[in-house]
Amino acid sequence: MIRTLVATMTALALLAATPAARADDVAEAKARLGKGAELYRAGKGREAIAEFEAAYRLKPHGAIHFNVAQCRERLSEWPGALRAYGDYLHEVPDAKDRAAVRAAIGKIEGRLAAAGVQALVVYSDPPGAVVNLDGRARGTTPFHIVLPPGTYALALSLDGYDPVKEEIALPASPSRTVDAVLHATPPPAAVAAPAAPRAPASAVPPAIPAIPLPPPPDLKVQPKPAPSAALAARTPAPKPAEKRRVYTWIAAGAAVAAVAVGGYYGYSARRDENAIHGSTPPAGATSGQLAAYRRELTQRTDDAKSKARMANILYAAGGGAAAAGVTLFFLEKRF
Repeated sequence: MIRTLVATMTALALLAATPAARADDVAEAKARLGKGAELYRAGKGREAIAEFEAAYRLKPHGAIHFNVAQCRERLSEWPGALRAYGDYLHEVPDAKDRAAVRAAIGKIEGRLAAAGVQALVVYSDPPGAVVNLDGRARGTTPFHIVLPPGTYALALSLDGYDPVKEEIALPASPSRTVDAVLHATPPPAAVAAPAAPRAPASAVPPAIPAIPLPPPPDLKVQPKPAPSAALAARTPAPKPAEKRRVYTWIAAGAAVAAVAVGGYYGYSARRDENAIHGSTPPAGATSGQLAAYRRELTQRTDDAKSKARMANILYAAGGGAAAAGVTLFFLEKRF
């Protein structure tokens, strides 16, 4: 639960801190993310996925893929969850929870391997390339499919780019990810026109003798008149230099810092929560040892709650700073 809340709040804060985004798109994307989080907590995973994907279409951000992966994992849709986790790591390469996400991916790959299949995920730069497997079109990148282990002929094609062909081996485990970079097709070289044949020397007519011309008359240079006052008045004045939005970037920096620190507290709270759930009393413990164990467990639970509460406070502060940055972006240039 904390992992989904952290990813949602991070996406909300980063969306709000984007100065160039349309205000109405950002507002609707934030509303969609909040509604998706409520539906997830209510156990309505499929409806939550629809809200998260609508928010991504309005303002794409990789953190939204994390929430989609959580929903699909709860619905036991293992290939879709694996693809969503992969999209999250692909779009957020510096994610702080990368190790935990890789562990979740490993568990899903184990489930697929037990069923005798495995996932193939294909990305391309730029995206939108047509994916062919063994000569059959299957979709466009980014693309994922579940297949039996084996060797497949992969081909990618996109107008204006050189095609890519590769024979790939899909193992029983882990899954296989292909990340192809497409190169633009160079334009065809211009064909030079054939040179006109040169006439033979005998066909060249003789030169015409020059005719002497009389000397030119003396020319008097008239001075250039000075510009009139009326013309000078019509000359536009230079435009003033555009003001730099100093406070806008200060607010945006404060928002990013608050979200980063909040992410640390959220991660620490999640780690403590996982340790608490995995803790068991020592075997054969005496009553005194059991009492000490319960006191330690209570203390760790209080610490986890305190860290989660601090994370939520920092997310709220980051959201406020981000909103102030968006407001200053439109107002600061006027004063």
